[in-house]
Amino acid sequence: MTEHVPFSSHELKNPKLVSETLLECIKTGDLESFRDVLSAHLVTANKMHLAKKAGIGRRTLYDIMDPKKKFNPELSTVSAVIRALAA
Repeated sequence: MTEHVPFSSHELKNPKLVSETLLECIKTGDLESFRDVLSAHLVTANKMHLAKKAGIGRRTLYDIMDPKKKFNPELSTVSAVIRALAA
């Protein structure tokens, strides 16, 4: 598995960088890092704005961030979040 360098808080506010990193996590099969990066970004982001832009429910974003829940989002959800971040 590829080791990822942690982002600074400033970098976590950059949606383009976050979307590129999420794609890299998918390419390498590192779903744990995918969740970590997205969760860290969502701490700095406006969740309601991102959910609206992605066309998903805000609750879905909170479920993705919840470490107690099984991480198994639908491909359409992952795709919508990455498209919204990259736009």
